Amino acid sequence: MVVLATAAGCVPASPARGGVTGLTVNAEGRLTVVAAWCGLPPDGVIVYRRVNGDLVDQADVRAPKLSGSSASVDLERVTAGWSLASGDLDFQPGQRYMAGAYNRTTHVRMADVGFTHNTKRKITPGRVLVQDHGNEKEPDGVDVLISEAEFAARARREC
Repeated sequence: MVVLATAAGCVPASPARGGVTGLTVNAEGRLTVVAAWCGLPPDGVIVYRRVNGDLVDQADVRAPKLSGSSASVDLERVTAGWSLASGDLDFQPGQRYMAGAYNRTTHVRMADVGFTHNTKRKITPGRVLVQDHGNEKEPDGVDVLISEAEFAARARREC
């Protein structure tokens, strides 16, 4: 699975779409961002939070040179090849965060996924959490757990 980060402060209002971002748990049980894309791979994953109605950058995790169509990055500990360009991964209880993979050159950003400090408790290995949108009563979307195969299929539909 692929995880990308957006550059801090580089969150366009209407980014071009080029894939999806989801959450899973890795073999160690840590919260992990996964991204699947078409076209150029992402440069990283941006994590942000809403403060008084504004989006505030939490962390910009830069990716190593990626190839293929998917990748993943641990959100609890930066792993080899990835780097924390800004911010931190200190997620606070009660705060909602959003994460999305991005490419700075093409301005493509994969569909975001929202989470809290406790989201990993909902996820089982081999499943990916995404949000389905379209319900006016749930502006942040409704959490849905899907298989890795369905996650890859969603990415293809976003392209």
